[in-house]
Parts: sequence; structure tokens; C-alpha cells
Amino acid sequence: MRSIQTTDGVLVSNYIHGNEKSLEILIIRHKQRIFSFILSKVQDREFSEDIFQDTFIKVINTLK
Repeated sequence: MRSIQTTDGVLVSNYIHGNEKSLEILIIRHKQRIFSFILSKVQDREFSEDIFQDTFIKVINTLK
């Protein structure tokens, strides 16, 4: 069975139109890669988590 993956663009559009689940999918989809990048730069797990959260808060505010 083949699954169809919704593109990031469609998820962003859905979120803008009120679908909160779309944002959750985007965060889950990109969390590991973004977090790993941040951690590789700052070398501190807790600080990396803070930066990650701040990053997604800025994304959310930009989309609204």
C-alpha cells in the first residue's frame, strides 16, 4: 500500500486556514533535522531545545 505524503506547502496553507494538526505534522517532520543542526552549533542540549522552541514560535507568528 502506498501512502501519499502531504507537501510542506499544503500543510502551511492548511495551518493558515485553521488546521492546527498541520502544524503538528510540520514540527514532527522537521524536528530531528532542525534540532540536530542547532545542537551541532551550540553543543548544549537544553539551550538547543530553547532555540528550537523559539524558532517554531517565530514560524507560527509569521504564518498567522
